[in-house]
Amino acid sequence: MSNTTEEQVYAECLKAESKGLTYSDYMNIHPDAKVEQIVMALNSLLTKGMVELFHVRNELIYKAVKKEDVGKAGNLNGEEQVVYSTIRASGNEGIWTKHLKSKTNLHETVIKRCLKVLEQKALVKGVKSVKFPTRKLYMLMELTPSEEVTGGPWFTDQELDVEFVEHLTRSCYNYILMKSFPKNPSVVYTKEYSSYPNATAVRKHIMDRKISQVELTVTDITMLLDVLVYDGKVERFVAQVDDDWGEDDMETNSDWVYKAVRDGKTESAWQECPCGVCPVVEFCTETGPINPAGCTYYNKWLDF
Repeated sequence: MSNTTEEQVYAECLKAESKGLTYSDYMNIHPDAKVEQIVMALNSLLTKGMVELFHVRNELIYKAVKKEDVGKAGNLNGEEQVVYSTIRASGNEGIWTKHLKSKTNLHETVIKRCLKVLEQKALVKGVKSVKFPTRKLYMLMELTPSEEVTGGPWFTDQELDVEFVEHLTRSCYNYILMKSFPKNPSVVYTKEYSSYPNATAVRKHIMDRKISQVELTVTDITMLLDVLVYDGKVERFVAQVDDDWGEDDMETNSDWVYKAVRDGKTESAWQECPCGVCPVVEFCTETGPINPAGCTYYNKWLDF
């Protein structure tokens, strides 16, 4: 067997990524390849730990192992290799022992022994799942569990941190409240006011002031803002609508800005009508050249 064939097989396995490569797949790509060379190349790669073999629907599938990962499990026996490979395939979602048993077809006692060896060698770790509290999931030692497993920033030791969530929600509301109304209660913002914050601005406020020691994303902050909206403490609306804006854009967090609802009081409608932002309102009289009856803006505002 030439090294070229082995390199080609490994390269095709890498291209196939998580889908894996079958013998038929390789022959379709390289129809002139010799069967003996392909078999020898696959066996060599398996021996070196550069590919993994899986049985899926009575078909053999080969998946490449990244070169930086080759050798990590070099001292494992066959059963330990199978368990390690199956755990690695689960990624940062982890895998439950019962699912591990069904995928490997190994006896439960064998799986427990293999897991003990893998944990002792610091190759895998067990983590608790928020979604399934009674299950222990296994994943590679270097991986960070997904938010589906840990519950995200709102959970501490698999328990919802109610105090933390309430503190952050209150901080978000106070910031939006500060940006929603002038300090002088006799002053109102006109409809031209453009400093209502979006989720990105709220996140920046939270992180800059170290209100949260946990790194939060815009999506995390949006979840808190949604709670405030549902509770009737803030309202959200689109800051600016351009010609390209459509209904689908309403799902984009950055398009929304938030305004506090203060003590259930309704603001004056003066800021919504054209008169509230008219630059020549001081010259508007009933009989003068600038008058309400001839105001095109006023008529357009009333024409709904």
